[in-house]
Amino acid sequence: MIIIDHPDMIPAKSLVAGIGFFDGVHLGHRYLIDNIRKTAREKGLSSAVITFRRHPREVLDKSYSLQLVSTFEERIRHLSATGVDYCIVLDFTLEISRFSARNFLELLVKHYGVAILYVGYDHRFGHNRSEDFYDYVRYGKELDIEILRADVYSPDGMHVSSSEIRRLLALGRVDEVGRLLTYHYTLRGRVVEGHRLGRKIGFPTANLQIEDSCKVIPANGVYAVWVVTDENRRYMGMLNIGTRPTVDNSNQRSIEVNLFDFSGNLYGSGLEIEFVSFIRPERRMRGIDELKDQLQKDKEYTRGILLN
Repeated sequence: MIIIDHPDMIPAKSLVAGIGFFDGVHLGHRYLIDNIRKTAREKGLSSAVITFRRHPREVLDKSYSLQLVSTFEERIRHLSATGVDYCIVLDFTLEISRFSARNFLELLVKHYGVAILYVGYDHRFGHNRSEDFYDYVRYGKELDIEILRADVYSPDGMHVSSSEIRRLLALGRVDEVGRLLTYHYTLRGRVVEGHRLGRKIGFPTANLQIEDSCKVIPANGVYAVWVVTDENRRYMGMLNIGTRPTVDNSNQRSIEVNLFDFSGNLYGSGLEIEFVSFIRPERRMRGIDELKDQLQKDKEYTRGILLN
């Protein structure tokens, strides 16, 4: 996939494109991209997606609390894996926000070589989002760009959207999230100094400081995870998100992961966490001995999940 990140990098062929933020690059996005690629093959053109480096709402409203399924780098990596030829990355600005839909289509035609544009069934663009699909078709005829409506993707009546994935993450339902994304939901963090209690009870943990504050943190609880180190080594693990109620009364939320079959020092290292399954809610134990027994059960159960 070739990234086009400024005007006039027009490819040799005209483009069949689709536009969106593509947060998570989930099943619905992949269905749209499959249609784009199919049309491009039929027309003898190249395929493209059009996305934004920063979410438009973040630019327009500085107080907006952004919660994302994927970082920009993750989005680009997953878009590249779809087999699309080009990715047009636009920097959404206040100037662009004032464009009418016609102005925006004209930009895509003149500077990015878009000949056919797929528009989502519920997607609107242009100043105040006041125009609809039929306006886009009319402008397209004036500007010599064909506008096609993308179909809704709802396999077996299942709702597929980035907002639905955020809702499921807030409930801890990471296995369902994985099915909608077609890959495990991930968080990346750096190992920082922790309380060191885990080492004393036989379950040493790496305390993670998440690198991107905009990423959605799943619900509190214990999870079966895969852990990938900076050296690209992959370990089974169990991860706890929560306030550590058995040993800590601060109510400060932390993210700690126990890597199976690992020995060494991880302080300062980066870890990527792949969420596979929710194990249990976080709960207060009656003491350290009960906590140790529960962690051993969690580890055995987690290992069974990850080996299947």
